[in-house]
Amino acid sequence: MKKRFFCTVVLTGMLSVLAVFSSCGNRNASDDAVATEEQFEPDARFASLDSVLSVLVRDLSDKTVDELVYHFEDQSLAVKSYWFLNHKGGDVSQMDNDVCSDLKALADSLSGGSTVDMMFSGTITWAEARYLTTKEFVSNHGENPLYQAEMNDWLAFEDELKNFYCDLAELANWGGTITKVTSTGALSFLAEARQKDYSQLKKDGNFAGSKGMTIDEARTNLIQELEDAKSLEDNPSAGEDFKNKLNNMRTSAEKVVKLLDKWLVTRAELCNAEDIPEVHTAYLISQVGQRIMELIEG
Repeated sequence: MKKRFFCTVVLTGMLSVLAVFSSCGNRNASDDAVATEEQFEPDARFASLDSVLSVLVRDLSDKTVDELVYHFEDQSLAVKSYWFLNHKGGDVSQMDNDVCSDLKALADSLSGGSTVDMMFSGTITWAEARYLTTKEFVSNHGENPLYQAEMNDWLAFEDELKNFYCDLAELANWGGTITKVTSTGALSFLAEARQKDYSQLKKDGNFAGSKGMTIDEARTNLIQELEDAKSLEDNPSAGEDFKNKLNNMRTSAEKVVKLLDKWLVTRAELCNAEDIPEVHTAYLISQVGQRIMELIEG
């Protein structure tokens, strides 16, 4: 699927700044080869945070479970190597926390800077959240067909939703440089929302702000917010570019609904089998819709 607007530009920009390695890790190596900490030899290429980010950012466009799993070995090697080279002597059980803490510190340091810095900050947050979700899936659920089906349908829904977010951000901030920052922020928000949802699936469904909403209610609200976005008026003074972008956004909104409903089917099958409270799904949908309203309002 062809990416629209500046989503590709954001990723390409990150990749041109960060060092990109053509090959990371050996896909023929067994899990046992790195399971024992004493046997693990960190890859010196990943001594810097930039080198880790080059791997995490490169694979943000994964659209299927197979792609997600295929790239995870590279991501895991980069994160693990960085930790051993920079946090050796620490508690290995805190590896992800330590690396994510470093990533957060870098993102925070960029968040108040230039437009490019703020884009990088959002992209770092996006990459971190996607990595954590992938690790949770691969480590605990990757062999379960119900989780596989749910993840596949989520990735398809997420991919179209990202296109929609990008188009809507540009339309709502037409001609402004803040558009790229707003779009990147929306994508990082989506990744964080999914990561928090995924990490808490087994917990009681008590979320601040959930207000006891049902899935049907959350879906209805989301569809209304998509309709509100589709009702944005043309801006004749902006020319054909605006009109074309508006048509793209409206078409994308319709696809989002279809992919949402497809995901809800496999999500329900997973939740029923695993006794996952309905509020988890309702809350995630409500967050997606809330972001739409924030983008509309600029």
